[in-house]
Amino acid sequence: MGSLLFGVLVSKLFYHDDVRLHGSGNAGMTNVLRTYGKLPAVITTIGDVGKSVVAVKLGQFIFDFQPLLQPICGAYLAAIFCMLGHSKPVFFGLRGGKGVLVGAGAALATEPIACLVLLVIFLVEVAITHIVSLGSIIIAALYPVLTLCYWLWKGTDAASLVFITVCCVL
Repeated sequence: MGSLLFGVLVSKLFYHDDVRLHGSGNAGMTNVLRTYGKLPAVITTIGDVGKSVVAVKLGQFIFDFQPLLQPICGAYLAAIFCMLGHSKPVFFGLRGGKGVLVGAGAALATEPIACLVLLVIFLVEVAITHIVSLGSIIIAALYPVLTLCYWLWKGTDAASLVFITVCCVL
């Protein structure tokens, strides 16, 4: 699922072009916004977030059938592979995006409270500095910490907690 790059699909379907040939050369929403405008960027956002939500839910469902770790661990594993597929898509010559929206979709699907906190931090940072990449780096650094706190608060078993934390760091 990660290898489906909605930025590239939108640019090819609607503009007969490849967004990676413009601007930053990235397949992500920010480059789609700068190159084609708001509507294609919204479609890209919905697609990239949506594919990670579906992957996470599928991973969680698959892990329902194993006894070692909590099912949520499958969600985090699926998120990692979805982000890897997004950054190195097999369908688009291994040239993809950074995975920020894919990661956001995974966070939204696994822990909406932490996702909301990270979104507020991101929006405040971008409003102050106007540097999207800095906001992405800040929330990527805070994500494992907030996730660890969230699952500790939920009383998650030690093995699952270690697995989840390692996945979030990756």
